[in-house]
Amino acid sequence: MDTNNFFSFSRIAMVMKREIMENWKTNLYRLIGIYAAFALVMILHMWTMSSGRSSQISFTAYCSNIMGTFVFIIGIASIAYAANIMENMITKEKRIAFLMLPATMIEKFVARFLIVTVGMAAAIIVAASLAEITRYLVLPLFNLPEAFHQSVLYHLLSMAAIDGEQVFRGSGSALNMSYQNWLGELCGWAFLVWSHSLYILGGSYWYKKPFFKTLGTLMLISILCSVLSVHIISWVGNDGMRSFAEWLEDNFQWMTLNKLLSLGVAFFSAFTMFNWWLSYRLFTRSQVIKPKFRLL
Repeated sequence: MDTNNFFSFSRIAMVMKREIMENWKTNLYRLIGIYAAFALVMILHMWTMSSGRSSQISFTAYCSNIMGTFVFIIGIASIAYAANIMENMITKEKRIAFLMLPATMIEKFVARFLIVTVGMAAAIIVAASLAEITRYLVLPLFNLPEAFHQSVLYHLLSMAAIDGEQVFRGSGSALNMSYQNWLGELCGWAFLVWSHSLYILGGSYWYKKPFFKTLGTLMLISILCSVLSVHIISWVGNDGMRSFAEWLEDNFQWMTLNKLLSLGVAFFSAFTMFNWWLSYRLFTRSQVIKPKFRLL
């Protein structure tokens, strides 16, 4: 196969197909795990629902209760998938097989990136759909109002769409400053994507148990930063902090909350791109025989 061209979608598709077929058992087990989590949440919440309330009110409360848990499950699944971006490089044999594929390094990296992002999204959609079917199958076992025969997934998507429309409709205020809600929402999404990129980076560095190692490293950094911040504040003292606050107020009067949120979007976006680039650079330096500290 010709690999003179720097980038080819056909070669990316070839690598993805090969990865999916060779790891079909692992992908199936993960799909079953996500499905089991969704189905368990749906069934347990039906178990706790009371039939004494109004039919539609009861169903809306049911959907509201499971939405937060669904978001949590999706969040855990997304970072777990991201951390395993280089799971096919754990052993020497797997590294040889993957590195010898007739594709450029960036094509191999993009293929793995798509598997742990787009592939994860597809797994969540399939798992949620199967959980919905399971809920319909066990629904006759519960004494619930007629409204529960509606689609939960459709109702959840409708609730999310309404919330999103309300967010983009107006503006809010915080710290006695007004701001555009959509800009705050964008900053929040930029932060989430940046957080996801940290697990991509961790998975590109650690090949064994990357999720727990990345999570532990982030927790350790957070604790160290918190302890350091407390020591700095205690060293500066109340008078120093008050003087610093006055200096900020005098020299940054031009800074509005909208500008601050825009800087947040730019900051998180820039570091997301940096984490992706660094992950790719780590992958390009992959060797058949890895140093022991990289395989810990």
